[in-house]
Amino acid sequence: MKLLFKSITIILVFELIALSCANPITPTGGPKDTIPPTLLESNPVDQQLNFKGQTITLEFDEVINADKLQQNLVITPTTETKYKTIQKKYSVTLQFEEPFEDSTTYTFNFFDGITDITEKTPAENLIIAFSTGSYIDSLYLSGQVLDLLTGEPKDKITVGLYTISDTLDFEVNKPTYFSTTNEEGQFFLQNIKASKFRMLAFGDENRNLIFDAATESYAIKSDTIDMRTQSGDTLSLNAIQINAAALEYISARPSGRYFEIRYSKPLVEYSIQNTDSLNIASKLVDENKTIRVYDNKSFTDSLFSILYVRDSLGNTSTDTTYIQFRESSRKPEAFTMSLLPAKNSQVTSTSRYKLSFNKPTEILNTDFLDVVYDTLVRLDYQPRNVVYSNHNLDISFDLDITLNNYKDSLTRLSDAIVIDSTNIDTAQMELKKRLTSINQSNFSVQILPKSFQSVELDSSAVLNQNYKFLKQESLGLIEVTLNTDSTHFIVQLMNKKEVVASQTNTKHCVFNNLPPANYWVRILIDSNQNGKWDVGNYRENIAPEPVIYFKEETTLRANFENQLEFSF
Repeated sequence: MKLLFKSITIILVFELIALSCANPITPTGGPKDTIPPTLLESNPVDQQLNFKGQTITLEFDEVINADKLQQNLVITPTTETKYKTIQKKYSVTLQFEEPFEDSTTYTFNFFDGITDITEKTPAENLIIAFSTGSYIDSLYLSGQVLDLLTGEPKDKITVGLYTISDTLDFEVNKPTYFSTTNEEGQFFLQNIKASKFRMLAFGDENRNLIFDAATESYAIKSDTIDMRTQSGDTLSLNAIQINAAALEYISARPSGRYFEIRYSKPLVEYSIQNTDSLNIASKLVDENKTIRVYDNKSFTDSLFSILYVRDSLGNTSTDTTYIQFRESSRKPEAFTMSLLPAKNSQVTSTSRYKLSFNKPTEILNTDFLDVVYDTLVRLDYQPRNVVYSNHNLDISFDLDITLNNYKDSLTRLSDAIVIDSTNIDTAQMELKKRLTSINQSNFSVQILPKSFQSVELDSSAVLNQNYKFLKQESLGLIEVTLNTDSTHFIVQLMNKKEVVASQTNTKHCVFNNLPPANYWVRILIDSNQNGKWDVGNYRENIAPEPVIYFKEETTLRANFENQLEFSF
C-alpha cells in the first residue's frame, strides 16, 4: 500500500508540472519589463517583391499578446478582404480569404496591436511593406493638420488619399491610402503608387474610414495630388467643424397653429415668395432646420409659395409648396424679448444694443425706451440708427449715452428743482435728494410696455436692464499695422471667448475702448473678393478661404496703447 501511495503521488506531481508548462501565466515579482517585443522574422519580409501568398506570419523574441490586433492593424491600400488571426506564444499569423491585388504595394502598420504579455508594451514601429509585383511603391507624403480658426494641431484625424473616379464620394468610399495624425497634428503616408488622388482629412469619430459630413470635422485639398510630381512634399491642411451634409427638402405641412417647412440641416438664409405678394411672417426653429410660418390671416385658403434657402456651405435649394393652416386649439407661445448686452454688463458710448423677440414683431412706438434710475428719475435718451432684421425677429440700435452726458443730465435735472422754503414740496425734496445720491456710474435701460406687437397680436411687456459705464481711464487701445500685398481681408481682434472687434480691408486698424485683457489677432482672407469670408464647399471641391492666426498674445492694461505689427 505504501508503494502504491508513493506511485500515485509521483504521478500527480508530474501531471502538475506538465500542466504548469502547458498553461503559461504572467510571472509575478521582479523588475518591470519595459522592453518591447522584437520582430525576429516575417513572411513576407519587409520590402519583399512578387509575394503571391495569402498568409502573413510574424515571429517575435518573447511571448506576445495580439488580442487587439484587428482594432489596430492598418492596411493600405484599403482592402475589404476578411482575414483570420491565429496567435501562438511567439508568433501571430494572418490568413486572408482572398488573394492580394496584382502589382500592388501593401503596407501593414500594426501600431499597438501586438504587445508583450506582461506589461502590454507594444512592439515599436512594426511596419511591413511588400509588393505583389516586381517593384515597391516608394512614394510618400507628410504634413500637418491644424484647426482652421485657432491654428491648434488636430490629433487623431484620418488623412486619406482617394483614387479618382467618376463615382468618388467621400461619404461612401474609403480612402485608398490613409494615416492618422499624432498629438502635433502630423501625418505620414508611405508606399504610395505613382498616380493621381484626391485628399480629405476628417475626424472619423466612429473609426469606420468613411466621412460623416454632418458631424465630423474635415479638411480638403482642392488641388489634385499627383504623386508623380509631389512625392516627398510636406502639406498643410486646415480642418473646420461644420455640417457639410447635403441640403435636402424634407416636408411641408400644418403643425398646430403654424405651417412648418423642414430641411435636413440648419439654414443660414431663406426667403418666401408668393404669387399674391403677401407678407408672410416666419422664423427658423428646430436648430434652424425648420421654417415656421405664422398665420396672419392675410389669406383663407392655400397660398402657392416659392422657397429660396441656403446653408452654411453656400448650398442652395429652390422648392415650392402650398401654405395652408388648420384650426387649432393650441395657445400661442408667450411673447418674450431679450436685450444685449446682458444685464449688469459694462458698456461704452460705442456699444451696440440688440433687442431680440421670440416671434416676428412690428414696432408700435419709435420712442420705445427710457434711461431710468427709478420711477422718479427718467432721462430722455432715444435710440439711434435702428435696424430691423430680415424677418423682424430683432432690432439693433445705438444709444448716445456717455458717462459725462449722463452726469450732466442728472445735474441739470437737479438744478431745475427749486425748493421754496415757504412752501416745501416733500416730493420735490425727495427727488432732489435722490438725484444728488445717485451712483453716476450706473444706469438702467427700460424698454417701455406696448412698444412692440407680435404677429400673433400680443404686446410687449416692460423690460429693465442695468448697466455700468466703463470709465475711459480704465480702457485701452490696440493699434494693428499689417504689411501685406493682400487687398481683401478681415482683421479680427479676439479674446479668449470671442471676436471682440473687426475691420475690413484695412492695413492700419485702431481698436479703442477696450477693457484690460489678453488679445490676439486673426486674419480672414477674402480670396474671391465677395466681401465676406467663405467656408468653402467640399462637395464642389472648394476649400475654406485661408485664415491666418497670429499666436502672439498682447496684454492690454488700463489706459495703455499697444502697437502691433504683422506681416502676411
